[in-house]
This record gives sequence, C-alpha cells and structure tokens, in this order.
Amino acid sequence: MSEDLKLMELMMYQSKSGENMECFSVYLPILQEVDTQYKIDYTKCWTDRQSGAITIEERYSEPRSNLSSTAYDICGPLLECEQKDSETQSVFECYEKVGTEKSTPLNNLTLDGAQLAREIAEDFRRIDIIADACYAESYRTYSNDRNDAQAKLEDCLANGI
Repeated sequence: MSEDLKLMELMMYQSKSGENMECFSVYLPILQEVDTQYKIDYTKCWTDRQSGAITIEERYSEPRSNLSSTAYDICGPLLECEQKDSETQSVFECYEKVGTEKSTPLNNLTLDGAQLAREIAEDFRRIDIIADACYAESYRTYSNDRNDAQAKLEDCLANGI
C-alpha cells in the first residue's frame, strides 16, 4: 500500500465522518510534489558527489601515472639482475649495486606516495562533507514541506476548505 493511501485512510479515520473529501484532491498532489522534489534534490546531491569523485580521480591521474612510471624505473633494473647473469655471485652484486642506486629514488617514491595519499584523502573528505550537508539540507526541506502540507490537509479535513 502506498504512503499516500495509508495517509488517506488515516485522515479519513480522523476526519468527521468522511466529510471534506475534496481536501484530498487539493493536498495529495502537493504531498506527491514534495516527495518528487525530495527525490530530485537527493539525486542531485548524489550526482554532485559522484562528479566530485570523478574530478578528483582525474586530477590525480597524472601524479599516479608518474609514480607508477618511477616504480617501474626503480624495480625494473632490480628484476633484470636475475636475468642478466646466471652466476649467483654476479646476481647478488647486481642487487647490491642497483639497490644502492635505487634506494634514494625508492625513498622519494615512498614519501611522494604518502603525500599524495594524504592529499587525495583530504579531497575526498571535503566532497563527503559537502555531500552530507546537501543530503541534510534536502531532507530538512522535505521534512518541513511534508509536515506543513500534511498539517494543512489535516486542518482541511477537520474544518473544510
């Protein structure tokens, strides 16, 4: 049973012997419009949040690609040590040499990754705060408008148009 039908039954029960039925034709469309507007407002909040997330992902696409490229530049030569030589001692010496050469870039990669992780987390936190405020405002408007329309319907049923 729809909410409007439940409301209608309750109102009829509370009204004086089913009088003032014309009130429903006036106020049910208003209540439906309030519900529809809430859905529109809520959907806009969600869409704006999704759009913000896409924008953030796009903004960090280049730094992500750069760090990924740096990671390959660091790890690639280390992985090649095993393939360059079959002698175990030579492989170990390669790891020592290349590992030493790549330790500073690896440390920088770690620090850059940590910084970018903090920045993107903050960006997502901001859009979540904005979305939460939007959801709250749309609900507040809906709740106030719905309560107002419902009160007017109840008054109409009790007293007529």
